[in-house]
Amino acid sequence: MECAIACKKGFVLQASSGQYLRPLQKEILLTCSSGRWDRAVSCVALDCGVPDPSLVSHATFSCSEGTTFLKRCAVSCVPPAKLQGLSPWLTCLEDGLWSLPEAYCKLECDAPPAIPNASSLLPRCLQGQHDVGSVCRYECKRGYYALESTERTLRTTFLKIQCLEGGTWTRGSCVPVACEPPAPVFEGMYECTNGFQFNSQCVLSCHREGQRLLTRCTKEGLWTEEFRLCEKLQGECPPPPSGLNSVEYKCEQGFGIGAVCSPSCMIPPNDPVILPENVTTDTLEHWMEPVKVQSIVCTGRRQWHPDPVLVHCIQSCEVIPFAADCDSEECTCRDPKAEENQ
Repeated sequence: MECAIACKKGFVLQASSGQYLRPLQKEILLTCSSGRWDRAVSCVALDCGVPDPSLVSHATFSCSEGTTFLKRCAVSCVPPAKLQGLSPWLTCLEDGLWSLPEAYCKLECDAPPAIPNASSLLPRCLQGQHDVGSVCRYECKRGYYALESTERTLRTTFLKIQCLEGGTWTRGSCVPVACEPPAPVFEGMYECTNGFQFNSQCVLSCHREGQRLLTRCTKEGLWTEEFRLCEKLQGECPPPPSGLNSVEYKCEQGFGIGAVCSPSCMIPPNDPVILPENVTTDTLEHWMEPVKVQSIVCTGRRQWHPDPVLVHCIQSCEVIPFAADCDSEECTCRDPKAEENQ
């Protein structure tokens, strides 16, 4: 005796071993021999499983109804991607596959952030919904130049930012034009109306000689007149006090104007530094990072810069090797700039 078994729509044949039969097999023939059927089968609900991520890129799937026949899963886009299309639903079909998606997740950027000291050259950039790869252009105001994340060396007033795949814009800003600070030999000899910024005017004076030099910082970041020592300027600085604050100086160029001396600490391993204001060698914290002094120079005012009185010695930072089997708290290297170590 033979019987044909077929499952209702939305169910599939499964053998007693737990294995599904061929996906396209709609029915199976059972044979009765010696009072026993040759196999045991059952009909179980068809299950499409969780949708594969490749079905909709940049998306997650929510299947609160389940994943069996005719159940639906909702498509949600992972920010900053945004849902586009007719329907966010996928349906489990009778062939065990999910229906073709009628929506997709599109990566795009919102309106770019406002850039101080710049004006937009493209009005559409003031709006949102920019495709990946879109470019917005700006022009920096007078006295500013463009600084892009690409770190171009050519100075320009035009700025370009681009929408990236992550839904963010490349960084860019307009920074003030500034001229190179005068060499240390001119320290104390000049006064400027606005530091070394664009349009700042500096006056270099030689008090004893009565000479004056006027110069201005241009929008190109160049001085109209180069800083130069007065022609009749002569003399030298007194020898730097050796041993003061445990620092000694090596002055191979002598002590004349423009001469450079190299400081070193008498007790190694120490470094000569300029301490922050109101800080002593006893109250100095590791995170303060005082400026290391590489040299002092005799200025046109016949004074050392920086002043040797301000130069102190502190213990150098050095690498301390740890034993390979050391796992205690003391055997860890910490970043002194990290917030948790401040």
